[in-house]
Amino acid sequence: MRVELDTDETWALLSALVKRVAEDPTLTDEDRARIRRWRSERMKPGSETTRALTAKVNDDLARTMQNQARSQIQKSDWR
Repeated sequence: MRVELDTDETWALLSALVKRVAEDPTLTDEDRARIRRWRSERMKPGSETTRALTAKVNDDLARTMQNQARSQIQKSDWR
């Protein structure tokens, strides 16, 4: 099984995470604004940083899937 995100999907995931973090009641309004400003200025859809994040996410997903497949093989089914 192979899972791979494109840059638009990665940006949508990042936006959902930023929205979730910004809803944290312990954050100040200044911190919320700083987080949103970071996303809108540095993590634009199609930017180099978003492409780098996409590559990192895809590498991590592939490694996780590989580790899960390997651990399924090593588990004994007779227990």
